[in-house]
Amino acid sequence: MKYRALFISDIHIGTRRSQVDKANDFIRDKEFDYIYLVGDIIDGIALERKEFWNDKANDFLQEILRKAKDGTKIIYITGNHDKFLEGFWGNDLGGIKVIEEDFHTTKDDKTYVVIHGHQFHTKFLHLILLLKNWVRDKAKQLTKFRTGIENGAICYAAGKGVDGIICGHTHEAKIRKENNITYINTGDWVSSLTCVIENEDGKLELIGLNNK
Repeated sequence: MKYRALFISDIHIGTRRSQVDKANDFIRDKEFDYIYLVGDIIDGIALERKEFWNDKANDFLQEILRKAKDGTKIIYITGNHDKFLEGFWGNDLGGIKVIEEDFHTTKDDKTYVVIHGHQFHTKFLHLILLLKNWVRDKAKQLTKFRTGIENGAICYAAGKGVDGIICGHTHEAKIRKENNITYINTGDWVSSLTCVIENEDGKLELIGLNNK
């Protein structure tokens, strides 16, 4: 199956909860002109703890490198868990461009800024998320956390003068339109198993393992 672009984030390779094998199964038999790895693909925090790594992680990375060799443009946008790659911004690693953010123009001439999304949360909201087990109404607080990030992302996109923004980070797959800005979140490959694809006609849509 052929798509124009894939946006996928938050695989958290290096953690035991990562479902990198399913992500690999999802992309293996598909063709893309562009693949955007939208942050937290490799979990550097987990790697520092020597938490977990196996052949499934290697298989995914090898598949990405194979697609790069075959001509797919691969853009790796760093997140808060793969900050160790920030030193490689602007470099090409085996056909993978490492960068902080990028712009993608769809076939139907819509432009989106692509960025991980951790840049849009406050330290206070992040602390609430980290301490959510001690917060009485944690579901409400988590909703506030995510909404704050969404609003920040939408404002950022408006300031860039683009049509929308594509993020990860919150692990909540979502498409929301606000003030003529389209906010798109790719979800994750820890629980939701979702990503965003651009069809050949330029349409962006959320797609998951269960509706591939």
